[in-house]
Amino acid sequence: MSRQRVEAVTALPIVDAVLDRHRDALGDDMPTYRNHVYRCITYHSLLAGGPLPDFAALAWAAHDLGIWTAHSFDYLTASAELASEHAEEFDIKGVERVRILIAQHHRLRPSHDQLTETFRKADLVDVTHGLLSGQVGRPRVRAVVAQLPYLGFHAFLAKGLTRYAAQHPLRPLPMLRW
Repeated sequence: MSRQRVEAVTALPIVDAVLDRHRDALGDDMPTYRNHVYRCITYHSLLAGGPLPDFAALAWAAHDLGIWTAHSFDYLTASAELASEHAEEFDIKGVERVRILIAQHHRLRPSHDQLTETFRKADLVDVTHGLLSGQVGRPRVRAVVAQLPYLGFHAFLAKGLTRYAAQHPLRPLPMLRW
């Protein structure tokens, strides 16, 4: 099968600024997280049919940051707080929309809000290594990953989630929402 031509989103001022401010917390995982964020933005843009609003870019930048800043896989609240802290700097008025995107991105059921649903699906495409590619399609996932490689992203998740589950056996996947 031929590689489908997809131009991945690789730079957005809001995303780059937020990631740069958290460079120390991200440490060696900076390129891994950055690529995850931009793969998700690319998938989200494909699902949404065009460029995303600034508040969605902020949500993507912060959506998993709490893993590093709160040092936990129970990170959704910490990630939403980080996004809220940066909203004024980027003149983003819809802070509640940002918080909803972050809080609902591991929701198990579909959302009635189209932007929230495409955000959720975009993250699912990336977290499943493209196995659940849906409307994005496997050829486009391969094209995006060729431009923004995983760099050990899934190994990082597996190791971190295994460690968290061992320490919290009654709530091994705290980021999932019904």
